[in-house]
Amino acid sequence: MTQSSPSAMLQEIGHQMGVAAKLGADATTRQGEEIIHHLGAAQEIRHLIGQVLPDDGLLASIAARSYYHANNFLKVVLMAGDQDAWKLRLHVWHPRSPGTEIKMEDVHSHRWDFTTAIVLGKYRALEFGTGPGDEYHHYKYLPVGENQTFSLEAHGQERLHRLFDAILPAGTTYHLDHRVLHSICRASDGPTASIVLHGPAMRDSTNVFRTSPAGDQVKSETRVERPSVDQLHKELEQFIDWL
Repeated sequence: MTQSSPSAMLQEIGHQMGVAAKLGADATTRQGEEIIHHLGAAQEIRHLIGQVLPDDGLLASIAARSYYHANNFLKVVLMAGDQDAWKLRLHVWHPRSPGTEIKMEDVHSHRWDFTTAIVLGKYRALEFGTGPGDEYHHYKYLPVGENQTFSLEAHGQERLHRLFDAILPAGTTYHLDHRVLHSICRASDGPTASIVLHGPAMRDSTNVFRTSPAGDQVKSETRVERPSVDQLHKELEQFIDWL
């Protein structure tokens, strides 16, 4: 990615991704990888967030599409392309309180390919395959829609086995295909964060595998909690202090 001044960074990212999106998924992936590699440096992500904080209108639009994720982190959707052709997201895990359990995410795939860089802390990353292994409850996941809820639809049980297990420190950048089953969790008690850029959706739903059932009903819906503009401002200020 061509070096740019902090004041031009948001506009430049939007322009570069818009051009790439018109060229197709492969071009979107390549451009996204360049941008994430660039933003993986602490000073660059500081510059980016520094452009957001003084702009109340921008903060309001970001807060309206961000939420506290069921997998234990704050998902901040910083930018989005036309018709969601791409999204730039910041994921933030708060420091773990003494005595609380470190929780693994549910095993899941995605609707889109993505590239991510760990910018703060470290996490444990696992990948899984289907076949002989531990038994999980399988769900079809439908993303958050206009009703502000996501849904899980039961699809029986499945056995999964572990293919990959590693601790990934800050500075790690990687790309993941939307079909890969994976989960992550923090690998330290301190704050952890990653910057993520994903391309267009390859499918309408995806898969989630849980060690315990989501409920008694075949389909369950969960309403998301979105941060207020003031909350988001405080969250982003805190994030910058942690860097």
